Amino acid sequence: MAAVKISGVLKDGTGKPVQNCTIVLKARRTSSTVVVNTVASENPDEAGRYSMDVEYGQYSVTLLVEGFPPSHAGTITVYEGSRPGTLNDFLGAMTEDDVRPEALRRFELMVNEVARHAGASSQSAAAAKKSETAAASSKNAAKTSETNAANSAQAAAASQTASANSATAAKKSETNAKNSETATKASEKNAKSSQTAAKTSETNAKDSEANAKVSETAAANSAKASAASQTAAKASEDAAREYANQTAEPYRYVLQPLPDVWIPFNDSLDMITGYSPGYKKVKIGDNVVQVASDKQVNFSRASTATYINKSGELKTAEINEPRFEKEGLLIEGQRTNYMLNSATPASWGKSANMNVAEVGTDSFGFTYGKFVCNDSLIGQTSAINMASIAATKSVDVSGDNKYVTTSCRFKTERQVRLRIRFDKYDGSATTFLGDAYIDTQTLEINMTGGAASRITARVRKDEDTGWIFAEATILAIDDELKIGSQIQYSPNQGGATVSGDYIYLATPQVEDGSCASSFIISGTTAATRASDIVTVPINNNLYNLPFTVLCEVHKNWYKTPNAAPRVFDTGGHQTGAAIILGFGSSADGPDGFPYCDIGGSNRRVNENASLKKMVMGMRVKSDQSTCAVSNGRISSETKTTWEYIRSTATIRIGGQTTAGLRHLFGHVRNFRLWHKELTDAQLGEVVE
Repeated sequence: MAAVKISGVLKDGTGKPVQNCTIVLKARRTSSTVVVNTVASENPDEAGRYSMDVEYGQYSVTLLVEGFPPSHAGTITVYEGSRPGTLNDFLGAMTEDDVRPEALRRFELMVNEVARHAGASSQSAAAAKKSETAAASSKNAAKTSETNAANSAQAAAASQTASANSATAAKKSETNAKNSETATKASEKNAKSSQTAAKTSETNAKDSEANAKVSETAAANSAKASAASQTAAKASEDAAREYANQTAEPYRYVLQPLPDVWIPFNDSLDMITGYSPGYKKVKIGDNVVQVASDKQVNFSRASTATYINKSGELKTAEINEPRFEKEGLLIEGQRTNYMLNSATPASWGKSANMNVAEVGTDSFGFTYGKFVCNDSLIGQTSAINMASIAATKSVDVSGDNKYVTTSCRFKTERQVRLRIRFDKYDGSATTFLGDAYIDTQTLEINMTGGAASRITARVRKDEDTGWIFAEATILAIDDELKIGSQIQYSPNQGGATVSGDYIYLATPQVEDGSCASSFIISGTTAATRASDIVTVPINNNLYNLPFTVLCEVHKNWYKTPNAAPRVFDTGGHQTGAAIILGFGSSADGPDGFPYCDIGGSNRRVNENASLKKMVMGMRVKSDQSTCAVSNGRISSETKTTWEYIRSTATIRIGGQTTAGLRHLFGHVRNFRLWHKELTDAQLGEVVE
């Protein structure tokens, strides 16, 4: 089949069918079945419906509406692998012109350079011709001067003969002697004048001959310059042609084909290509209804969850509602917030001599309290609680989890410090472990205490909201059973509390894990957020070799939150058919390195372990050669034993199970899978 069906309904801006319209397709280039500049047309019916079987090629689309001038709608390209669609789909698709402007610009510059050299060559040739003509004219002038000199010499000889005759006549006729003598003197004078004229003509002839020689030399030099210019022009033309070949040809290996599975994960669970039956919500008027779809990613979460939308606002997603942030779909595992009473700042566990002077919710949705030191603290150097958890409510670290993370948002104009403190509880007493001090103005961080080496901390400021996000994490050791934490005001280093010192505090959280996750709203008891579960079936999406996967990934951590956070993997596969793309953990090497694992082939890109954001993926060739890729860096290849995966398996994105043991705690976006082995150049995507 050498044609693709383009069909749909032609509508105007108000949604009404366009009547009395002709769709004209003019071929822009010659293909295997269509000759350039040939024209085809289609007349939609009264309802605006049209259907065309269009041959492979590129066409200029023009709309002819009765009573109006022709309207150029754009250019469409129908490829051998194009899927049927509407005219709007093809007009909106990416064309070669969208990806080749730089190469074409450089090629045009090279062509212009060729034209410039060719023009210079023509001018040099013209100059050479002009010089040659001047040389010929000089030669003719010299010849004329030589002729004049000869005539003058003949005149001198004639004058001498006349003088001799006059002398003879004088002897014979004394009467006429005086007259003859006078005539002789006149003749001698004329002879001398003729000799002088001859000498002058001879000199002029030599000068003309010299000028002719110079002109001849100039003509030769001009001819040489013309030949050199022609050679340079030819070299430039050859270089331009070679450059065109070098720049145009590789694009066939750089441009990626249409993915067989394409999930943007930008603001919905819709798939562009691929298969995943389900239901999607569609708003019709004021009503929201569910409609069946075969391109809907499956998503579930057994609890509500908060997120920061693309306007920087704190929002709450309902049960089974995905969370789309600036970096893509947020996927997190199960976590518990042990800090109580999220909506009541006065109940966050403050000290008695710390006042809550103001409570509110700002324009970005953050519930905050303004914590002000009362006058009894003036002059003191100690830190005071703004938020804390009771010792008996501390985080259990006696099991597999050995990390506790405390986080919050704060802001103040005072030169003070925010302190995050950790202590341990053995069932009867608490013991100080360590502190993370944060300068509220410079954001400098210092760790103190016996456990300082086990504490990591970081801060970042949102310039739009003004809030500074702070988090500190401690690693528990074997004799520590429970760990508690406090968020405190502290005076400036080396200073004391000043009247009116304050800190605005929001979203305080103490959780069980090695990184801060999204804010969990608690009540009078600790609150748990369930894991995000994202899946699509393997059926009709992936079967065998070869294949390539690429996905944009953003990590919300610097220390891996579990043994191997997943970007995607498979479940329900047969033995030996597992596919894994994720991040590896290491205690003494690069932690968080991107890697892939399939059929005994484990490939990694250690060099990019520190990157927070990247395009990562894997490629498995027809010969089973397998590699991992991260931000254009491709690992070495090894052979996998993997051959196929059964159709009942599942693709799991960003995590495995509801327990959250391998969850990403980050974002995914632009997930793509090809049933092809992409070239190295096609794997070269980078994000920063």
